[in-house]
Order: sequence, then structure tokens, then C-alpha cells
Amino acid sequence: MPAAAWVWPLPPDKPRVQFLQTIITPQDLGVKKGFFSKLWEFFAGEDTVDRILSPHGVVADGEGSVFVSDWGAGVIHYFNFEKKKYDAFSKTKMGALQSPIGLALDGEGRLYVTDSVLRRVFVFNGTKNKKVIGDDSLIRPTGIAINQKDKVLYVVDTHGHRVDRYNLDGKKLSSFGRQGSGPGEFNYPTHIALGKQGDVYVMDSMNFRVQIFTKDGKFLTQFGGNGTDIHSFMKPKGIAVDSEGHIWVSDGLRDSIQVFDRQGQLLLIFGHEGIGPGEFNIPAGIFIDSKDRLLVADSYNYRVQMFQYVKQPETN
Repeated sequence: MPAAAWVWPLPPDKPRVQFLQTIITPQDLGVKKGFFSKLWEFFAGEDTVDRILSPHGVVADGEGSVFVSDWGAGVIHYFNFEKKKYDAFSKTKMGALQSPIGLALDGEGRLYVTDSVLRRVFVFNGTKNKKVIGDDSLIRPTGIAINQKDKVLYVVDTHGHRVDRYNLDGKKLSSFGRQGSGPGEFNYPTHIALGKQGDVYVMDSMNFRVQIFTKDGKFLTQFGGNGTDIHSFMKPKGIAVDSEGHIWVSDGLRDSIQVFDRQGQLLLIFGHEGIGPGEFNIPAGIFIDSKDRLLVADSYNYRVQMFQYVKQPETN
């Protein structure tokens, strides 16, 4: 008899999150390796490029393509589940990636990658680095997001305690934030996500809160706080927003995912330390695609887990 599908919460409550799959190697999914990964494997040896080692960022196009930043391996993993393809790439105009962290897609097939050591944003078309964005004013770029409609790139500078805005040609438009604990100020911000209307959600990690801004960087509201109760944060990391405006946060010390409304009310929490489905070991970056599928970089379990947010039917 097949095992029941993993869902949370458990019956008799209505499920809101369903486990879909785990991503570790392309072989697990029957994915064929691409040319560049085969070439890398030839020189580097078996079991190097095609295994996720230290995932941090993750992004998907909602049509089968998933990208994973792996700072431990210094590569970007590319999985395409529809075409059954896999590749990994690292070469940039400044040499090999050293610490790839944040990932974003521009809606036209280009991938944007922050490297916190090289201190730049690298733009890839396929496996080719076509453009480099930023200059030495970037201290430690990490989280990244793109407003595809307005063609604006947001880059979190963790050690700069700010968010920079660029157009997709790489011209810097503006910045917002400075170090502090007041509204609109940051203390080592890390991850960023955008809502459907373009509002900007920033994980203000060492202030243990989420801050929400307009697309131009005007402060709107905030929620959170440091603590061990389930409404607070212990080590907040990734952030994502689903189609209904719920805010999903990964907590690396709690080994769980918390879901809030815009007012900061806790709606759901799931996960705990472990290696099974729906269990985590220091979850980091998270992403929700257009089909409300949640991807979690389960960093110290060396994998990505994929879940489906289960919407409740509307009632008249």
C-alpha cells in the first residue's frame, strides 16, 4: 500500500501545504546532463558538479526550470523537469563564481546572480555571462529580486545595510535604507521578495523583522521581533510572497517555515529539524513560483525541497 502524501496540517484539518519532491542530483529525477556539466565532470571528476552541496538561493520560472545557487560548490545548478535536462555553470567575466547567493529571473530568460565575494551581479543568458552589474560601492550583495513589469532590479547589500535599485541595463536608480533599528533602517538585511503589486519585502535579519516598502523604497510597515515563541524570529533567512499575499519566512534556527499575513499575524508554521519530507536543517533561501509552488534551499540537508501551497476554495 503506497504511503500517504505528506501534507500539513494533518487530518482532520484541511491541508495547506503538500510536499511534492526533493531535488539533490539530476539522476534522482531522470534528468540528462548537459554539455557543460559533462565537460566539467570530465576535468573535475565524478560526483562534483551535479550534486547540490550548499544551496542558498533558488528561483523557478513556473514552467519547469529551476536554478539553485550553490556557494559551497561555487556553481549555479540548472534543472529543467519538463525537458529532462541539467547543467551547472560558474564562469563569469570576472572569473569563476566564488560565493553565488541570490537569484532572480527577468521574464525573458536571463538569470541574475549575486556573488557576495566578487561583489557584483552577474547576468547569464543560458550558461553565458553576458553582463556584470554593480561597482565597488557594493560591499556584500546577497538577496535579489526583479520587478519584471517595471524592469527594475533590487539588490540587497547586507554589509551596506541598504537596498539598491537598478534598471536592467545596470544603471543605478536609487538606494534606500541605512544601518539602524528605526522604520526603513536595516541591520544586516539578507533576502528580498516582491508582491503582486510591486511592494518590496525585505528580511531585516539582525533586526529580526520583515519590512515592507513601496516599489520606490518608501517605508510602509513592519512586523516581527526576536524571540523563541512561534510568532517571532530566531534566525530569519528567506522570504517569499504567494499569489494571495501571504508572506513566507524560513527560520534557520527553528528549522521551519512561518507564514504570515501582511499585518504580521501568524497563519501557519510547519517543519522541524530532520531529514524527511517537510523537515529541514537550516533552511535558507525560498521562492514561490507563479503556480504557488514553494521551493526551499534546505542548506545543511544539501537539497532543495518543493511544496505546493494548497488554496482553500472560495465560499459565497
